[in-house]
Amino acid sequence: MISTAMSHRSLKLAFITLVGACALFASLARAAEAGWVTDTEVQRRLAGGEIVVEAATASDPEPPRGRVRAAVLIKAKPEAIWSVITDCREALRFVPGLKLCRRIEGAPDGRWANIEQEISYSWYLPTVHNVLRADSDPPRRIDFHRVSGDLKQEEGTWLLMATPDGSATVVEYEMYLDPGYWLPQWLINRTLRKDVPGALAGLRERVEHPH
Repeated sequence: MISTAMSHRSLKLAFITLVGACALFASLARAAEAGWVTDTEVQRRLAGGEIVVEAATASDPEPPRGRVRAAVLIKAKPEAIWSVITDCREALRFVPGLKLCRRIEGAPDGRWANIEQEISYSWYLPTVHNVLRADSDPPRRIDFHRVSGDLKQEEGTWLLMATPDGSATVVEYEMYLDPGYWLPQWLINRTLRKDVPGALAGLRERVEHPH
């Protein structure tokens, strides 16, 4: 009986240790993924004014899907950038193809909000209507995902990180898109590669040259 009890305790301890190790590895993987902009070459390109698009790939060709992440260096503090990316009136000015942006509901402190959007990705594609849930950690991070609408899945993240001297902010943006219906994969990739850098360029212009 004692041997059996010890065996059960040993198995339980081993299981807890395994779960803890998996959680640690997942955490480290996420940290490594989030730190892609710390790469020396990426930093050099950002400092030179380039909008860096790190990836835009299909994870599964059937149905076609797309994922993109990009970054830009903006000469402003995170708070100034935050006030622009969380304002629907501003979003209409810097997001390519955005026709409607409206806050439906949300927390009084702005920690979460449901946002209604209509966006035209291209003249040969129909206008897309979506409602997104945005969860915020001001002025550092916004995570968003689809609540309802035309697309099957849409999710992504904004990350704002001040430079060490506080004179500028690196803005990262990542999005995953699954339209839920067939489209040429090259069309999804090209749209993401074109529109995401366009939005970041527009954001930089709005923040650095507001008038």
